[in-house]
Amino acid sequence: MRVTFLFSGLPHYLVTLLNRLVSVYGMDVSLIIPRERGISLGEGIRLADTAASYKFSLHFLEEYPGRLDKPYFRDLHLTLLDISPDILVIGWPYIINFYFDRRSCKLLRRNNISLVYREIPFDVAPKNQAMKYYRKHPVLDENLEVQNPSGLKFYLWAFALNQLRIRYYRLADATMIYASHGFPIHESFGIPREKIFLTYNSPDTALIAEIRNRLKNKGMPAPDPARILHVGRLVKWKRIDLLIEAVAILAGRHEGVELCIIGSGPEEPYLKELAQKKTAGAVKFLGGIYDPEQLAGEFMASGIYVLAGMGGLSINEAMAYGKPVICSRCDGTERDLVKDGFNGFFFKEGDVADLAAKIEVLLDDPDLCRTMGENSLSIIEESINIESVTLRFHDCFEYLRPSGETA
Repeated sequence: MRVTFLFSGLPHYLVTLLNRLVSVYGMDVSLIIPRERGISLGEGIRLADTAASYKFSLHFLEEYPGRLDKPYFRDLHLTLLDISPDILVIGWPYIINFYFDRRSCKLLRRNNISLVYREIPFDVAPKNQAMKYYRKHPVLDENLEVQNPSGLKFYLWAFALNQLRIRYYRLADATMIYASHGFPIHESFGIPREKIFLTYNSPDTALIAEIRNRLKNKGMPAPDPARILHVGRLVKWKRIDLLIEAVAILAGRHEGVELCIIGSGPEEPYLKELAQKKTAGAVKFLGGIYDPEQLAGEFMASGIYVLAGMGGLSINEAMAYGKPVICSRCDGTERDLVKDGFNGFFFKEGDVADLAAKIEVLLDDPDLCRTMGENSLSIIEESINIESVTLRFHDCFEYLRPSGETA
């Protein structure tokens, strides 16, 4: 079976999944990505080396701003004709201009190529609820700036977006969702439950387990229960400022509290200034750490993982290292990963006092912190890991396999 993905780049965390589709399930996998850095990629997102050797093939196309100023690939239909996949997997924002790409749509129908729409889905309003939804949950960019138009334009925008979604969902032979809250959203657009595949998302948990066990065997010291960790790009919507404010509250009440921040980004100067002003040395900026064993060491040395703003995959990673997680509204995946009171806590979005209070529960009770960390690891080992996620992709593709064709 030949499967082609359209991506805005090659995120490092997807390499293992794609390789496994080839090596474990015998699929012929190809990727179409921009020749230059993708227009829709956020600043600081780490990509894999496209010059490296992979089990899947890479195809580079020119990306350009298409309709609604959303990126698309020039002459996509010619590359699809050359690859001749059985299944095409496409996500946001490419689905918008794919809908208007008559040549590619006709090519899929003419050649019996199945279309899978892959979505998080985050900030997606159910059918015919766009106006109500986006008044309550405005679309924000990484700088926390509202992207919704205002006034009469808002109503026209919300109406048009809803109509466009109705149309492009109809193109899909199946859909993939990262998180379970996507089921009612996709069903509201008329997609039957059996055509919606909950895949989740995962880092390379097999590699993490290998490194974790290796470091333990080397005599890795026990984690510091007062050491709080955050990993991610230093952008506004990660709300690292909120986390620093919470640590400032806690540092006055708990000796030895330390926040370690891994990552880089445009907010770094501001955050360093804020930390210096508020916490008197309780915050350490460790920069970007990309060596797997070094990063593992930082996770294993820490007692608590906190994601104060948007994100998602770092939660999986922290849980794979056996850490309790404290978070709020992220990208929707947090509700499948974190069970409040079992392997972490949810705090009220944007509420620094509540965030500090949730962290303090774990600082005051190291045994609870350790138990919650063990519960996190059990969720990863038993439910959401690289093996189970790859299998869910495979299940979707098998569903679309033409009747009579064998694997």
